[in-house]
Amino acid sequence: MADVKLSQAQREQYEADGYMVVPKVLGEAEIARILARARAIAHGDYPPAAKSSVMRDIAFAKGLLPMPEDPERALWKIMNADRYDPVLAEAMRSPGLLDAAAALLGDDLLAFLFMLIYKPPQVPDSVHPFHQDGLYFQFEPHDLVAGAWVPLDPVNEDNGTLCVVPGTHRLPITGHEAIPGVNAGAFGAKGVEGSAHMLAKAVTLELDPGDCVLFHPHLYHRTGGNRTDGHRRVLTIHFASARCRSLTPTQPDVYAFTLVRGHTYPGGLQPAAAPQLGFRNDDVQL
Repeated sequence: MADVKLSQAQREQYEADGYMVVPKVLGEAEIARILARARAIAHGDYPPAAKSSVMRDIAFAKGLLPMPEDPERALWKIMNADRYDPVLAEAMRSPGLLDAAAALLGDDLLAFLFMLIYKPPQVPDSVHPFHQDGLYFQFEPHDLVAGAWVPLDPVNEDNGTLCVVPGTHRLPITGHEAIPGVNAGAFGAKGVEGSAHMLAKAVTLELDPGDCVLFHPHLYHRTGGNRTDGHRRVLTIHFASARCRSLTPTQPDVYAFTLVRGHTYPGGLQPAAAPQLGFRNDDVQL
């Protein structure tokens, strides 16, 4: 693909609204390779140690709905598969993604939290309420961190696309809580979900496969459920400048930063030497 460059208008939108859309950072061939590996993993093609990182949606994990014949239709997410799958490790380093992230954060980039996130077909209640990703990040400054949300299928309001509240990136991290019926670890911001004020300001995004939403970690955002019979699959990655500093002696293994461009700095965040393949629940706590 051609080099991805940000326009002045895109930069100004990010500064003003806390997010922007960069079209077509992934090409059709890249998307096809990612989806093929995701489907293989959904059908069991992963190391035994990674089993806890392949997660079913709460509706199926708790037996509220019968398991479909195709296990991919029951998934919630596949976490950190870049740690064992070379195709997905390559996707984390996709030049288009790195170009876009570097234009915001600088050329020294760490990637973390590589996820393939699903909305199971015909499960409209599978929502992730309004939240701020920076809640989880024990390092600073958050202005040098950005999330990348890249649909692998067409996304819209019917199948659980991304909904953002422009300008909320200027807010501090607010209180969050576990919400009954929502997947474990998918916390919601207190008093925000269902707020008429926030809903009036919210923007629901319609995106094509390969488009990329870059957003600030303080931005309130949510995803709805999937009312359609088709997949809604999204690749998400977070990027941090290698100049960011840890606020704790160690970082949770779930982050396990990977240097994807440039170099690290003394006193800055460092790549993990030997990250685990499985997911530990105590890595994600309020």
